[in-house]
Amino acid sequence: MLKTTLHRALLATLGLSLSGSIFANADTIKQNLQQQGYSFVKQIDAPEGLIGWTGHKDEYPSTVFISKDQKYYIVGDLFDANNKNLTEQAIETHVKGAVLEQIWKSLEQATWIQDGQANAPKIIYVFSDVNCPYCYTFWKQARPWVDSGKVQLRHIMVGVIRPSSKAQAATILNTPDRAEVFKQYNLAGGKSKVKEMANIPKALEAQLDHNAELMDKYGFYATPAIVWQNAKGEIESQQGAPKDLKKIFD
Repeated sequence: MLKTTLHRALLATLGLSLSGSIFANADTIKQNLQQQGYSFVKQIDAPEGLIGWTGHKDEYPSTVFISKDQKYYIVGDLFDANNKNLTEQAIETHVKGAVLEQIWKSLEQATWIQDGQANAPKIIYVFSDVNCPYCYTFWKQARPWVDSGKVQLRHIMVGVIRPSSKAQAATILNTPDRAEVFKQYNLAGGKSKVKEMANIPKALEAQLDHNAELMDKYGFYATPAIVWQNAKGEIESQQGAPKDLKKIFD
């Protein structure tokens, strides 16, 4: 099982969206599922008459069993006679790495503010709101690791605290040197206020909306929402002000 907060959220969503129903399909089922965005990863053992696969769609891992006559397929968990969930084992073995890679890429493609050296060995993503006091606290706590060049924070800007947050985030993101503006804002310790952008350009608004969609997709509801890779390359996450900083930064 995936044990991080992030992946518990993903698997919970999977349980709601992929129900194990049976569907008829006259076309080649595997090709049809690929056209719908399903990524097949590894063929696995399956009950007689079925071909088993592990894979994922929209970062939600699953197992698919296709009838050899190409008339039916089943999406859902497979259990053996001892009530052992073989799907969980297959996902952990074959799909987990692919899903983690896709999640990390989706964060890379978000709109964020670089905070730290470009060649820092560790990257941490932070969903941040301009009006979030705990985001400022985390920014301040991170200074020893960021200033030493060990960590680069990537602040994915969202507007969730106040009605003005989105327009204020747009103001920062629209400046020529967003990293410096964001730094100076935090150095002021909340004593300065970012102006609200009256008319957010459509492209910038779409970027902010996408950031918000990512936050919701991964089950985050509070800022800062922090995402990082541990020493094993596994993704971990934390909502709110963290108590164990070394777990995140070291």
